[in-house]
Amino acid sequence: MDYKLTVITPVYNIAEHLPRFFDSISAQTFRDFRLLLLDDGSEDNSLEVCRAFAEKDSRVKVVAAEHMGVTAIKTKALEYVETPYTAYADGDDYVEPDYLKHLMDAREKYDADLSISRVQYELENGAVEGAFPARGELLIPREDFEEKIPMLLDDRRLNYHYGKVYRSSLLKDIRIPDDVRQGSDTMTNFQFIKNASSIVLIDDLDYHYIRYSKRSVTSYSGEDAFFRINRINRCVYDSCKEMGILSEEMLRVIDSRVLQSAIWVIDKIFVSDSEAASKARQIDDILHDEFYLAAYERQQRRTTPLKFTPIEPQSGAAYLKKRQKALAKQLRKAKILKASPGFIVAFFHKIKHSPSEE
Repeated sequence: MDYKLTVITPVYNIAEHLPRFFDSISAQTFRDFRLLLLDDGSEDNSLEVCRAFAEKDSRVKVVAAEHMGVTAIKTKALEYVETPYTAYADGDDYVEPDYLKHLMDAREKYDADLSISRVQYELENGAVEGAFPARGELLIPREDFEEKIPMLLDDRRLNYHYGKVYRSSLLKDIRIPDDVRQGSDTMTNFQFIKNASSIVLIDDLDYHYIRYSKRSVTSYSGEDAFFRINRINRCVYDSCKEMGILSEEMLRVIDSRVLQSAIWVIDKIFVSDSEAASKARQIDDILHDEFYLAAYERQQRRTTPLKFTPIEPQSGAAYLKKRQKALAKQLRKAKILKASPGFIVAFFHKIKHSPSEE
């Protein structure tokens, strides 16, 4: 049978979560799809669970592979796509019954190359963390990419594969290097839109992304984290430049990502168990990276401040000294407050009610 859509699902050591995903994908009101399950050399019984599910549904194809990582396994998946359209869903998430219907209906309504729905983020206990912002049903033709792509990136809608339906012919030739361990979805999306003629947004909140304490499909750590993140940001920068949409607003969004990623990684370095000299070296490398320096300098020239304070370029040793000094001050203040709360309250009460000097 010829299907209209292929749903790609990478699988790696998520056997306990697969039943809920299978229940949700089986309940789809849009039926004209095949499900491609690619087991990435799982060490648990994920492959057996996938094969058991495939026996119940003729639309399911299971591919077993040696462990190669999420980027490589997604690239391999494209070899099996024979349908006009492609979607993604992680096997440890779940979707609403109209997930595929809403995406396909919007795509067909506007003949769009890419349709994007909203995504809800949840914790393992079911608590809702947040969701992509609602923008209404919005068609973005090619001529509006310069204005709208910054919004999509700022909303995080271009960070991931899930919550989307792609035109397969524009997706199949994209190849992201296998050594990209994080951010391959973002890189794929920007390679894709370079050749896309239109994108449609819908407000349907049909995809549930679960933040597990140990996420199976994507993991991320290491002292070179900043440079791996910036590899993504450079791809975004280069893609936008190639498309001719590297506007001031696009630069602002990219610079914000670069500066925020530095803060996030440096915080992790600061609290790590590494020796001080190693910490200083790592921080120095980040704060003197040419891409970081360019982002920092551009932001310094802007009149609109960011919602956070970027770290000033300086030596790693100088940053550590300032941070440690600030931390020591906070600890001393906390000890004083803990030791004599009555005195502190009385002191501030006295200041509050003292007559001000003219």
